[in-house]
Amino acid sequence: MNRLFAHPLFRRRRMLSRAAVATFLAGLALTAVLFGVARSLEADSARADFEQRVAVRAAAVTRAFADALHDLHALNLLFKAGGGEVSRDAFDAFAQPLASGNGYLAGLEYHRFVAAAERPAFEAARRRFWPDFAIRERGPAGELVPAAARPRYLVIDYVVPIASNAGVFGFDAWSRPEQRGFTQRAVDSGEPTASPVLRLVQGDGALRGMLVAMPVYRAGADLSSVAARRAAALGSTVLVIDTGLLVGGRLHAAHLLSDGDYALTLYGHTGSGRRVAVFAHPGAPAPQALWERWLGGDPAAITRAFDVAGTHWEMRAVRLTRRLEGQAGSLSILGYGCVLTLAVAALVQQRSARTRRIEALVERRTADLAMTAGALRLHQRAIESAANPILLVSATRHGYPIEYANPACERTLGYAAGELAGVPLDGLARAGDDEPGLEELRQALHERRKGHALVRQATRDGRELVSEIYIAPVNNARGETEHFVVTTYDVTVAKRYEAELAHRARYDTLTGLANAALLADRIERAIAGAGSAPVWTVALDIDHFKLVNDTLGRRRGDEALRAIANRIAGAVRQADTAARTGGDNFVLVLLGCADERQAAAQVQAVRDAIAEPLRIDEHTLVFGSSAGVAGYPVDGRDPETLVKHAEVAMYRTKQTGRNAVQFYAPHMNAHASDRLALEGALRCALRDDQFELYFQPQVELVSGRVVGTEALIRWRHPQFGTVLPERFIALAEETGLIVPIGAWVLRAACRQNRRWQHAGLGPLRIGVNLSARQFSEPDLVQTVRRVLDETGLAADSLEIELTESMMMADVESAIETMRLLKAMGVKLSIDDFGTGYSSLAYLKRFPVDVLKIDRSFVRDIEASPDGAAMVDAIISLAHGLRMQVIAEGVETIEQLDYLRGCGCDEVQGHIYARPEPVHEVEALLRRGRVEPSRLHA
Repeated sequence: MNRLFAHPLFRRRRMLSRAAVATFLAGLALTAVLFGVARSLEADSARADFEQRVAVRAAAVTRAFADALHDLHALNLLFKAGGGEVSRDAFDAFAQPLASGNGYLAGLEYHRFVAAAERPAFEAARRRFWPDFAIRERGPAGELVPAAARPRYLVIDYVVPIASNAGVFGFDAWSRPEQRGFTQRAVDSGEPTASPVLRLVQGDGALRGMLVAMPVYRAGADLSSVAARRAAALGSTVLVIDTGLLVGGRLHAAHLLSDGDYALTLYGHTGSGRRVAVFAHPGAPAPQALWERWLGGDPAAITRAFDVAGTHWEMRAVRLTRRLEGQAGSLSILGYGCVLTLAVAALVQQRSARTRRIEALVERRTADLAMTAGALRLHQRAIESAANPILLVSATRHGYPIEYANPACERTLGYAAGELAGVPLDGLARAGDDEPGLEELRQALHERRKGHALVRQATRDGRELVSEIYIAPVNNARGETEHFVVTTYDVTVAKRYEAELAHRARYDTLTGLANAALLADRIERAIAGAGSAPVWTVALDIDHFKLVNDTLGRRRGDEALRAIANRIAGAVRQADTAARTGGDNFVLVLLGCADERQAAAQVQAVRDAIAEPLRIDEHTLVFGSSAGVAGYPVDGRDPETLVKHAEVAMYRTKQTGRNAVQFYAPHMNAHASDRLALEGALRCALRDDQFELYFQPQVELVSGRVVGTEALIRWRHPQFGTVLPERFIALAEETGLIVPIGAWVLRAACRQNRRWQHAGLGPLRIGVNLSARQFSEPDLVQTVRRVLDETGLAADSLEIELTESMMMADVESAIETMRLLKAMGVKLSIDDFGTGYSSLAYLKRFPVDVLKIDRSFVRDIEASPDGAAMVDAIISLAHGLRMQVIAEGVETIEQLDYLRGCGCDEVQGHIYARPEPVHEVEALLRRGRVEPSRLHA
């Protein structure tokens, strides 16, 4: 602080010298010249940038109109392909995707020429599907009225979408002069012709609509002259375009409306020639200060004109107030010039004090040297304590030998500090390497500059390191480079981790096959290089693989998946791709197969490889596989569509029996959509109380009394109607919804049976079927106990019906579950006995009360002596094991008599009653005894 106040400027005021004033004025003049030149260059650059941005937006707008005209051409080609006539359904099917995919299309229409003599028949034909149809025109007040008689009409016959355009259906476009004018020009020229800007009846009714018409001529007609084209015209295809949505949507989709430093307006012309703005994108200009106007200039404007189908359009872009962005160069010149001018002037002014400043500088340098010595010692200790290797390399000796190495070199590279002295810097690189990183370091050393590169090094014990090496020159007082500082960072672990992450991002970690991301890339590359050749996408699923995980465990399941993946990879060709998309799902991309036969042969080769017996520990596994195939370009033109259609075909294969191959067909998509709709409805059925229970009585043969009922589920859907169990039970099993549905059936059946008992209808028994999914639930016993407690039904009044197959899936677990249910007092029965694959050795171990003879055996009683003998044997077997017998599906007196003679205990079937709702079954239960119906005799 004392030194500051000792400065000459603070000791006395001095007058400015002439040299200082001249230096100051010259500096200001030079600064002003340089600022003016830089300001001019910046203005030119800003203008060029603005023109380029306007050109990009003008191209996007003209392209949007060109795409709309392309849609019109496509719609017109539909009529050309049909010889000038297309059905309404074909028009709707073709136009609906265009309308739904392009929000700017307010309507796609077909205007048909109708002669006055044809009008009655034409209107009558349309009234068959549109009762109040008539050819109409605008009345004096703008209302629609029946068209006056005239020689010719141009009627809007087809229109999509009809919901928002119902009012114009049947409108006579020929009645409006402006439409008649541009339509006549289109017919005369044979080219698309646009209308002036119109007010749309759709949307908000803004004045920004445009109609574009293209004539439809009679097939084979002579179109060489205007008169011939007028005679051959059948009508015209018309696009109703909301130009504001068209332009705004295209610019928004291309991210060209995000800049707020310009205003964009599109102008069209009405029928009277008045110019109107159909689209405007205003910026947000702020008030412009005087200094901003001086620095930034006035707003710039550019107008681009173009024609669309014979109509003239203008796009005007106005650049709003320029801020200081983009003017940093000129402002920097101005600022630095002023500062430099002041500095030079001050320097000249202070020349007289130079001697004293030099003396003060000498004093400071002396003090700094003392401080530098301490700092050098501190820097030396810091370098020696650094965790990373640091080398000091000679820049003047051949080979850049190492002169100093800190202790970290021994920890990282294995070399003691003394061992590295004199070793050329290249000696630390891995032997034989000539990678780009080394070349970059050599170039940096040669050019005496800083350098940075990633190289591979070898440690003293032979380990490989991946290192980031930084080189910086150390210059002497004359600016000559005498040494280089080399700093090494060991990034081996980080690079290995990066490589592993990159591999995992594209390959399946379990099998090493491509994952979904790499699969999409491979399909895109295959499509890009295929030309006209097909590319086959195959969805492959391993049949019943879940059983491996459930029975052998996840570890063996993963081993099996790896082995299957290796077989798949070995069965496809090198140019093909095999990917795992999850679980036991694989996708193949096959090239070089000219047709379906060759593709099927290649898929079969993969399936044959999968089907070979596979040994996992002490288990031998044999797998089947279901495959679906979709081909480019017939079944899809992008990876997502091809994979989706291949999976649809694969699911169809699984539904029709598995272990096969099916090629995609369009009807499969409809089937998949129906299944998806059914699944969605099924998820809402319980919530919306759409399920209902029917009950079929079970009759004791000796007394004729109804001793129980079987609960059967029905689904009443408000749109689908009655959905049979055969249609939705399997879907419920597959989606897991069978568990809550089954719980609802159990609870509703027990509650209803308890009501009947309270009503004095006797100790009735209720039979409830369990699905395999329910039976395998770990909380099944607790669920049954909770339902019995909630409904108050005695356990011996509940009979749970099980199938042979669900018990044989895991015998020991099934026996334990059945034992717990029996301990509660619940009765157990085997449903559809004889149709499964149970062993008699297991049958005697099952704690079962009742065997239910399947209806297929009962049906064979009259048709086959062997079938009758089979029923007799089942009844004898059950009685020998102290079980009761119920025969299902009894429909005739002969079947009933034979069962009675064999000693069958109970029957159920149409001979007594069909499954009926609660109120009808209750009337039968009140009678107590029932007689067989003679209608089935």
